[in-house]
Amino acid sequence: MAEAGRGVTPTPGDEALPGTPPWYSVLHDSSFMFAAVCDTAGTLLTANELAVEGCGFDRHQQLGRPFWRAGWWAGDPELGATVRGWCLEVAAGGEPVRAVTGFFLADGEKRTADLTMQLVREGDQQEFLLITGMDITDRLQTERVTAEARAAGAEASTLRQVATARAQDLEVLRETEAKLSRALTITERVLANVADGIYGLDIDGRVEFLNPAAARLTGYGAARQLGQDQHALIHAHRPDGSPYPHEECPVWRALRTGRTVVADEETFWRRDGTPMPVEMVVVPTVEDGVLTGVVVSFRDLTDRLAAQRQAAELEALAARAAADRALSDRLQQSLLTPPPEPDHLQIAVRYSPAAHEAQVGGDWYDAFLQPDGATMLVIGDVVGHDSSAAAAMGQIRGLLRALAYDDDQGPAATITRVEHTALGLAVSTLATAVLARIERHPDAAVAGRRLLRWSNAGHLPPVLLAPDGTSTLLTSPPELMLGIDPDAARSDHTVDLPDLHTLLLVTDGLVERRDTDLDEGIERLREALRDLGETPLEELLDTVLARLVPEPGADDVAIVAVRTFPEDRARPAEAGPTRLPPGVE
Repeated sequence: MAEAGRGVTPTPGDEALPGTPPWYSVLHDSSFMFAAVCDTAGTLLTANELAVEGCGFDRHQQLGRPFWRAGWWAGDPELGATVRGWCLEVAAGGEPVRAVTGFFLADGEKRTADLTMQLVREGDQQEFLLITGMDITDRLQTERVTAEARAAGAEASTLRQVATARAQDLEVLRETEAKLSRALTITERVLANVADGIYGLDIDGRVEFLNPAAARLTGYGAARQLGQDQHALIHAHRPDGSPYPHEECPVWRALRTGRTVVADEETFWRRDGTPMPVEMVVVPTVEDGVLTGVVVSFRDLTDRLAAQRQAAELEALAARAAADRALSDRLQQSLLTPPPEPDHLQIAVRYSPAAHEAQVGGDWYDAFLQPDGATMLVIGDVVGHDSSAAAAMGQIRGLLRALAYDDDQGPAATITRVEHTALGLAVSTLATAVLARIERHPDAAVAGRRLLRWSNAGHLPPVLLAPDGTSTLLTSPPELMLGIDPDAARSDHTVDLPDLHTLLLVTDGLVERRDTDLDEGIERLREALRDLGETPLEELLDTVLARLVPEPGADDVAIVAVRTFPEDRARPAEAGPTRLPPGVE
C-alpha cells in the first residue's frame, strides 16, 4: 500500500475514531508505509492517508469496520478470513504476525504487501492492534522481471553459441532475442516508475545505467552520472565528512566477494552538498560465470529516521514526565497526614490523584488541633501542575500549619501572617485556600454549641450539609488568593455549627469540568449530597467521589469533612476511636 498513491484527501478532524491513541499521530503522515490502529476487538479506529486515501477508499466508509472487512480485503473472502484469524490471534496475546499477503485497491486492482501486525499497550491498561506494512508489488515485479531477463539472457547466449554451428536454430534464437527485448522493455518500464533508486555498475564501479528515481534523489542527471565512478561521485565521505575508502564501501565488498551485501546505515551526498541517509542492497551480476558488475538498490531514509527520532524524543519526554510525576506524588502523599479525631467531632479526608497521564497538581488538605483544643481545617490548591507546584504546596502548607497552631487572632489574621512570612522567605507561588476554626460558641460555652470561623482566599466556598440532605454554601465576598498582595484585606466569617451537621471543604478537581462552568459543578455536588445527610461520614465521602469522579480525571481532588456529634452523648461507634496529639485533652 505504501506505493499505491492515488485517492482523495481526508477532511481534517475525520481521520480517526474516538479512542485512537495519541502516539498514532507520529505514523499518520508517513509517506513510505501504511499504518492502521484497531482496538482489540479488531475495529478499525484509524489508518493513515497512504493506507486509505492512497488506495482510493473513502475514510468514512472504512473507519469503524472490523479490520478484516475493510476494503483492502473485499476482493477475496478467504483472504479476509485469514486476516481475521491474524487479528484474533495477536489480540489474544499471541506473537506478532508478519506475512506477505495480497490486498486490493478501491478500483479492484490486487497488489502485494509486506504486512506486520502486533499488539501495543497504551499506558498500563488499554491495548491496541498496530498494523503496518509496505506495498512490495513493484519490488516483487522488479525481482521477477530481473530474474526473467537474466534467464532470457542466458538462454539467448546459449542459442547464439549454438547458432554458429547450427543455422537451423536461427529462428529459435530470434524468438529468444525477442523475448529478451520484451523483458528488457518491461524492466526499463519498471525501473522508470519505482520509488527506490537503482544503479547498474560495471566491474570498476562505473555507472552503466540509473533509473529516474536515482537521478531525482541524488540531484545528478543521467548525463552527469553515466560512466562516472559512483563511489567518488556520491559516496566518498562519511556522515561526519571524513573520507570513505573504496575498500570499505558495500559496493566494493560485493564486487570483491561476489556476494549480495545489505547495508542499513549508509550516506549518499546530494548534488547540493546535503547528506542523504540510505539503506542499500548490492547484488552482483554474473554473465557466463564471470562477475561483470553489480545492481545497487537504495532507499532514502530521511523521513523514516526523522520519525524515529521524534518517537525517541516523545518516549524520553514521557519517561521524564513519569519520573517527575512519581516524585511529586511521593512528596504530596507524605504531606497529606491522617487527621486528628477530637472527642465529639469526626474528621475524614480523601485525596484522589489525577489520571496517570495527567500532570501532578498542588491540592492539599490539613486538620490539626490548637493547644486550647480548637480544631483547625485547611483546604488549598497551588496554581500549576508540576513538581514545582507540589513543592510549593508543601511550603505553603507548612507555613499555614506552623503559624495557625498557636494563633488565636482568627483565620484572616493568620492568612495575612502567612503571606508576609512567605514573602520574607522568598516562597513565591499563587494558591487558593480556606482556613477554618471550629471553636466553642462564646455566648454558650457550657451548652456545647459550636461556631465555625473561616477566611476564604479565593477558594471554593465550604458546604454545610444538614441531616435532612439540605445544604448551604458558606459564601463570602471575594478576596484575593495567596501570593498576590500580602497586605490585601482579609476578613473572618462565622456560622453556627449544629450537631449532626457535616462540613465539607473541597478542591475544584471534584466539581470542575471542561464542558461546564464552576457554578454548575457546585450544584452537582449539592445534588450528590442530597440523600447523604445521615450517611456515615467515610461512606459519604466514598459515595461523593464515585458519583462525581468515577474515574481519575485531569486534576487532583482533595476533601476534608467534619461531622459534629452532641457532647452530652458518647462518641458514636461509626466515628471510630478518639485520636488526639500528645498534650491535648
